[in-house]
This record gives sequence, structure tokens and C-alpha cells, in this order.
Amino acid sequence: MTLGRLAAAVLLIGTLATPAPAVQPEQRGEGTVVLMTGTAEVEIANDEAVAQLYIEVQEADLQKAQSLVNQRMAEGVAQLKRADPKAQIETSGYSSYPVYQPGTQRKLVGWRVRQSVSLRTSELASLPRTVQAGQQVLALGGIDFRLARATRARVEAELIEQAIENVNAKVQRAARALNVPADRVRIEELNFGVTPKAIPIAQRMRMDTMAASAPVEEPQFDAGRTLQQLTVTARARLLPAK
Repeated sequence: MTLGRLAAAVLLIGTLATPAPAVQPEQRGEGTVVLMTGTAEVEIANDEAVAQLYIEVQEADLQKAQSLVNQRMAEGVAQLKRADPKAQIETSGYSSYPVYQPGTQRKLVGWRVRQSVSLRTSELASLPRTVQAGQQVLALGGIDFRLARATRARVEAELIEQAIENVNAKVQRAARALNVPADRVRIEELNFGVTPKAIPIAQRMRMDTMAASAPVEEPQFDAGRTLQQLTVTARARLLPAK
């Protein structure tokens, strides 16, 4: 091959290997970076309750104490199920403890046995009657009012839209103040944080001390409301005019 033909071949290969011109991407370091925080919140009535009940007995004989706990827990669970067939009921926390006589000799005088049960329900209107039914056998340890999982998911989806609208409006205002066109604004990053807060309420519980043989009267509850809040932090880049 002559020198001229070799040079022509090298030139042809170089031409084929050269890529076609492409649109250059915007440089990440250009423009002005703006950090903005957007918020959204909604106050919503609690629609779910979780009640904690338990039975505890103390007897000299361990087997007798356990038998009594087993029997009364079965009765209490049956009462709860009859009062609220839709409730989710779960037993837990079965424990036995030795009881010693006070003093240095630590003489064993009996056994204390305890078992707990939780009741999760959305039937808040009938909750006082349900708890009252369970209290004929069991003791009420406490009640937690909150939003059901489906409600939280729905509210969080709404809050995300509201928070993004809020932060986007702030970014656009900043862009206008800096004379940056809307089509030159780029949102590079979003960080979310959801914070549920219980709103304090005057929760009333009528639990008068009565004789063991007397029936327990119906308690009173206020489910209250939850303030669901969401914060979004946006990192935006305001690009210079082309």
C-alpha cells in the first residue's frame, strides 16, 4: 500500500469512529442552588382503638393460680368477642412470679400469675360497652386511640401532594425574585418526613371502686383527634438563561 492510500484509510477510519454531535447536558455545578422546606398538615378524628386488658391472680399453689388465670381469660375473651365480633383480639404476656414473705429468709408464700389481652377495633361507638363486658372478668390496663393503617396511608398520600405544591410554590417565588424563568428551574432532590401528633383531650374514664361481686359500670371514652404533619425539603437548581 502506498503512503497516500494509507493516509486515506486512516482518515476514513477516524471519520467513522467519530460520534455524531450530541446535546450537551446541563452542568450540575452551574446556576444557583436553593433549599426550600414545604409543609402540610391535617387534623383528623381517630378511628381506631387498642384496649389492653389483663387478669392477675395470686394463690399459694402455682397450678391453681394458672388454672384460674386460664379460666378467667377464656371467659374475658369470650365476653369481648360477643360484644365486638369484628374486633381483633390477641392474648399475650403470660407470666408467673414467685411471691416471698418479706424478710431475710425469703420464704415462698405463693405465686402471682398474669396474662394480658389486646383488643383492636374501629367500632368506637360501641367501645364503652365492649370494655364494660370485658371488665366483668378482666381489668382494663389502658386504651390507645389512633388512626387506622388505611386512614394513615390515605392521609399521607394527600399530605405528599399538598407539601409538594407548597414547596414548589416557594421555589417558583424564589426563581421569580432572581429573574429565573420557570422552565429553567430543576428540582434535584426531595426529602419527606411524616410526624403524627396526638392532640391532647380530656379523656374521661369512669372506673369507680366497687365490691368484687358488683358489676362494672360502663366507662366513658373520647377518641380524640390526631394532627398528621408532613415536611418536605427540596433541593432546587435555578439555571442561568440560555
